[in-house]
Amino acid sequence: MRWVCIVFPQLALDAVLRQRADPDEPLALLTGPAQRRVLQAVNDAARALGLRPGQSMSAAQALSKGFATAEYDAADIEHWQQFLAAWAYRFSSQVSVHYPRAVVFEIESSLGLFGAWPQFEALLRRELGELGFRHRIVAAPNPVAARVLANAYDGLVVPETPARRALGAKALRTAAR
Repeated sequence: MRWVCIVFPQLALDAVLRQRADPDEPLALLTGPAQRRVLQAVNDAARALGLRPGQSMSAAQALSKGFATAEYDAADIEHWQQFLAAWAYRFSSQVSVHYPRAVVFEIESSLGLFGAWPQFEALLRRELGELGFRHRIVAAPNPVAARVLANAYDGLVVPETPARRALGAKALRTAAR
């Protein structure tokens, strides 16, 4: 089987930006108690102002007052991950949200419906772009490999070689004894 992992490195920020009238406006997501607000995530426009994740709100305001803020909400991240999983069910009946800020799904059975992997990958990227979510996509023979490799790569495809298939079958026969 072949699995794809789509990692959403800025899921919280993308979720807030897609609901704003001007997504290019400088934006910082905040966490912490009222007396110690900290920037959790910033978009590119806020980064251009000198703002950085981990910075205190007072330090950020000393650098610039020209940015909007929103609350960093873990429940909101969960909501959007579930939204993206529902989107992935269009392509596969085997979808997992086991990993934070990622969706993993089986694609071997979908390739006949959506075309060869390059066309299918282009479709996934186009739709995610239209939805407003930045992403990294990796395809691999198993979901764990896809997830681990998605930490470092985008667009990587790990082929299912005959030797790897034979090794997997041998391991299954050995385990069955």
